[in-house]
Amino acid sequence: MERVAIYLAGNIKKGHEQTNEDYWSEVELKIISEVIAPVKVDFLHPAVRSDDLSDQKSVFGRDMTQVYCSHVVFVDVRQRRGLGVGAEMMWAKMNNIAVVSLCPPESHYQRSTVDILDVRVENWIHPFVYGLSDKVAATVAEGAEWIKQFILNELQVEIKGREFIQETMLHYRNTQYEKDAPMQMLMQGNKRLMEKMWGEVRLIS
Repeated sequence: MERVAIYLAGNIKKGHEQTNEDYWSEVELKIISEVIAPVKVDFLHPAVRSDDLSDQKSVFGRDMTQVYCSHVVFVDVRQRRGLGVGAEMMWAKMNNIAVVSLCPPESHYQRSTVDILDVRVENWIHPFVYGLSDKVAATVAEGAEWIKQFILNELQVEIKGREFIQETMLHYRNTQYEKDAPMQMLMQGNKRLMEKMWGEVRLIS
């Protein structure tokens, strides 16, 4: 491969936000380019644009188009992120596009210990970061190295797609549903929920 297209997902600075947020910087883009060389990197960057930002439908369409055209989505989740990043990651998975998440240990989405609903969880990573990422990297260089190996076919890795998401639903059903009393109560007497739970998901089992 002579060229690779990488979509840069992350925070886009808005006027009302604080300036201490992490963003993709020129330094980081240089690191990615140097690690992946001699393969040329084309950065699909949602913050680099000259289209009409008041056309919300077009703005959404541009971002979805760039994700769709990419070989890899590199996601900056060093800090808390908003709606767009999760949507971009899911759209990538719906199209079997590799996702690399920059998520250092002890950052917002990855903790050695965390309390969730009064339950202590060890070695926690946010379920959506885990479920929608093919690689979780601690540094930009680590993520770029994974991308290089991936595009050069040096990795034995199966990129997650919609089948994986359905698989996680089956995994929940087969391993945790019997322990989930609130979910069982919701199912009781609700035909539609029962059909969705035990009908469509079973099609891929």
